[in-house]
Amino acid sequence: MRDAMKAGMTVCALLLLSSAVTYGQAKSTGSSAATPTAITSSNVGFTLPSVDGTIHYALTASEIVQYGYFGSGRATASTALSGNASYSSTSVDLPFNLLYAGGVLISESSGVNTTTYQNLAVSQGLIAKRWVLGITDSLSYLPQSPTTGLSGIQGVGDIGGYPVQGPSAGPAGGVLSYYGSRVSNGLSGSVERLLTGKTSISGSGSWSVLHFLHGNDGYNSSQVSGQAGLNHRLDARDSMSVNGIYSIYNFGANLGGVSFTTRGVNGVYSRVLSRSLTVNLSAGPQWISSSNSALIPSSLNVAANAGLSYVYKLTTASLGYSRGVNAGSGVQVGGLSDTVSGSLGHSYGREWQASASGAYSHTTGLVKGTLTPPPGAVYPLGGDFTTVYGAVQVSHRLSRSLSMYASAGVQHQSHDAGFIGNNAFTGTSQTFGIGITFAPRSTRLGQF
Repeated sequence: MRDAMKAGMTVCALLLLSSAVTYGQAKSTGSSAATPTAITSSNVGFTLPSVDGTIHYALTASEIVQYGYFGSGRATASTALSGNASYSSTSVDLPFNLLYAGGVLISESSGVNTTTYQNLAVSQGLIAKRWVLGITDSLSYLPQSPTTGLSGIQGVGDIGGYPVQGPSAGPAGGVLSYYGSRVSNGLSGSVERLLTGKTSISGSGSWSVLHFLHGNDGYNSSQVSGQAGLNHRLDARDSMSVNGIYSIYNFGANLGGVSFTTRGVNGVYSRVLSRSLTVNLSAGPQWISSSNSALIPSSLNVAANAGLSYVYKLTTASLGYSRGVNAGSGVQVGGLSDTVSGSLGHSYGREWQASASGAYSHTTGLVKGTLTPPPGAVYPLGGDFTTVYGAVQVSHRLSRSLSMYASAGVQHQSHDAGFIGNNAFTGTSQTFGIGITFAPRSTRLGQF
């Protein structure tokens, strides 16, 4: 029982760590999946450790070309020096995980600044008899809206081979903003108590903040959430639960300190269809109310998640759908998003690996009123956004520690005439990257 609980805790920790480098709304149950052993042992580039008590790191040098990101028809280039590192402890009772991704993008084009990005997440668990506790803290500094890959930066060679959720799964939401430095921090804790061999109660709480470092780059926001649930395993393949969740979203002084809350009740069902295929479903009503109903009217919506994950030999795939409220990505004062996301990875022996991920999102702003804002405050009003992004990457092993990759990505976003604001990215941009990665074998560390 304790080994099973420990394994479950480790998977949850890795999924939580993955959300440290991606930012958006409610989690989608199908937007990420644990890395299959076949892919983690491929020795192509950076991967999460497949054995507890190991540390793995990788260093990458790459050349990145972007077309259309810094202006329609404009091509820019940069040299990227980046690194990733991960650690998983050997402790059964105190599982610990750490994940880091960071680098510098050295601009080779006039009018484009050299930038850096940093992502760090740590997760600590405690398993004691019938109790399972966990706490995760994630901190991120990014020069632009995240999309695909471990870091969220296209072209640096970190697509595939680990849990990936994309920007619809963290504090920033699914809408892309123009380039602008931003800091995000998320802290969450969870507790679960086994009542019987099949039934447990659980609770969790989280706090997150999205802060833009330049006043006109985006709108700052913070979120506090709490959740409680009752969980029951029906049989070896089926489990279900019911949970209630309450969230508060607050915005900075440039938006007059406006806030709104959401309350919801969700039913959750999970089934293992086969040794390779798992499905997860959740849905329930979601009530929205705000500190100013003239700006954000009260409403009743449906929040939902659906996910399908597939792992078989050298192939892993996932498909997910999510619907729910988010903080608006620094572009809007809250948004209601429908997002479809997917990923696919396949290893061709130990020499080649191909990965792809992407998403489609439709977001409607919560602000409906025409209230005159306080002096100095500007409300971005209304608007429907359509956002599409995706990337593919092919990696090839050159030697035991060296590999090379080539990647291509695209992002497109448009909005209707109802949007009034100046932070939203519009148009289409493409990113191409090629690089070489040094990733030595994982190092086994002692007991911690």
